[in-house]
Amino acid sequence: MSESTYWDESEFGFFETLEDEDKLLYLYDLMIGEFSYMEIHNEMGALDDEERDLEELLRAAEQAEGIEDVFKIEFEEEPVEPIHQNVTVSFDDSGNIVFAGSNVMLLRKVATDMIMNGLILQNSQLSFEDDDTVKLTYELIGKSEAISLN
Repeated sequence: MSESTYWDESEFGFFETLEDEDKLLYLYDLMIGEFSYMEIHNEMGALDDEERDLEELLRAAEQAEGIEDVFKIEFEEEPVEPIHQNVTVSFDDSGNIVFAGSNVMLLRKVATDMIMNGLILQNSQLSFEDDDTVKLTYELIGKSEAISLN
């Protein structure tokens, strides 16, 4: 490195006085810093100028056509009403707990919430009725302490 065009005797002497971390930073600045990024900086400046020119041309074209904003799209937001889905929980003749409703995922969530609150369930069975009702049946083993912090 002392033979390189980056070094002269006084600069090398200064470099030798630096701590190890400072030497690394100094080398980084010397080898990579300003020299390597100057071309990238100039290129990015040219791209920024080109983008600015294109935006000005677009604005001029919009004004000539009488268009306010070509890319502005407005959507009317319709109020979304919450969907209420009923879930019924009952016991069948065998003592199994039966969750009934219209959505399997919702039934599984209710069952999971009940497990978190302390019910011990096993052997799930899923059935679909003719009136689009879904039934999720579990064998109820017992009750324990709630797992949930709620």
